Amino acid sequence: MASVSWQLAQRYRKSRNSNAFIRFIAASSTIGIGLGVAILILALSVMNGFELALKDKLLSVIPHVELQAVSDPIRNWQKKIRPLQQHPGVVAGAPYIKTNTMIRSGAKVKAASLRGIDLQLEQGISALGSFVVAGELNHISEHQIVLGKGVADEVQANVGDEVQLMLPQVTADGKLASHKHVSLTVVAIVSIGGQLDYQQAWVDIAALGQWLNYPPAAVQGFAFKIADIFAAPVLSRELGAQATDYVYMLDWFRTQGHLYTDIQMVRSILYLVLVLVLAVACFNIVATLVMAVREKQGDIAILLTMGMPRRRIVKAFMWLGWLNGLTGTLVGGAVGLLLAWQIEPLFRLITSLTGFSLLDSSIYFVDYVPSDIEPVQVVMTIGIALVMSLLATIYPALSASKVQPAFVLGQR
Repeated sequence: MASVSWQLAQRYRKSRNSNAFIRFIAASSTIGIGLGVAILILALSVMNGFELALKDKLLSVIPHVELQAVSDPIRNWQKKIRPLQQHPGVVAGAPYIKTNTMIRSGAKVKAASLRGIDLQLEQGISALGSFVVAGELNHISEHQIVLGKGVADEVQANVGDEVQLMLPQVTADGKLASHKHVSLTVVAIVSIGGQLDYQQAWVDIAALGQWLNYPPAAVQGFAFKIADIFAAPVLSRELGAQATDYVYMLDWFRTQGHLYTDIQMVRSILYLVLVLVLAVACFNIVATLVMAVREKQGDIAILLTMGMPRRRIVKAFMWLGWLNGLTGTLVGGAVGLLLAWQIEPLFRLITSLTGFSLLDSSIYFVDYVPSDIEPVQVVMTIGIALVMSLLATIYPALSASKVQPAFVLGQR
């Protein structure tokens, strides 16, 4: 059987004889808490989605750690990379050579970053093959090139087309001497997302070394995939200390770290702002209960004279206020989970209907709104809303228990 406090709270909550303004404030507090919970769950899920997309897309292609030669190329690279690959925390390593180039197809010209790779070893550190949208990436010969989709679109090149590279030639003292023209066939087109598609092209490392006059078995640097991406700064220093050549120690935080930092900063600001929204909504519970106590002073006085313990009066008004918070939290949690679950197809639908996208694929590394629901964050959000709602009921409920029956009934 339900307690007297619960029954009293339910009776007051369902009563239509109470002041209309009190009912309005109560409804606004419930709606405010529901909106706060729903938006907070949605916002956190979207931030999680962006972080997951950063890991699954950009960080699956770009190296986590790089050791790049300062001046002279790294000679005899096969022997030197072996002990570095065996370092604890390193998953795989691969050599590279990179330079800037001009890519021309017909009358179209595009500046790009050209990266020479050993495709077999590159597959250990990069998921480049999973982003191929045209052609096949099983092998790159000395006469073939892989283009980013943005680069291919700008020079209007397709798989099988021939493009020309203009490569810089540098003298022994580091001065630009001339340039070299190379004709290559497009073997594959890769779409990763964001600026990388508009900046990057890949060729065979041996061929690029020959074009740039590198000594045999010499490379510009080593790229590594590591088990813990957040240990990249530490591992880069450890690998640099282990290397026998004079190298720059680079990690993904230098190139893409701003994206991760921005995501974390936006997540923190959103959480703070929306928790404050929840707090404001909970203050409405305080206002609702204070007015309800004033309105029900006569009922409280009668119940006290009939022998009801004051603690039950406290419980009754705590139930009365907390039910508003409970209703708003549960409804808001359900709505937030539904929106977080369907935000990606909903965003695509709005984009297709309006023809306008807030996320330009030429700028951002995703052209959709990703979402990743973390159960711990959902439980924490709902828990915070419930606790704040409960705390908001304490003062008005204690005030209700302090009503003096003789004073209240004597005025009637």
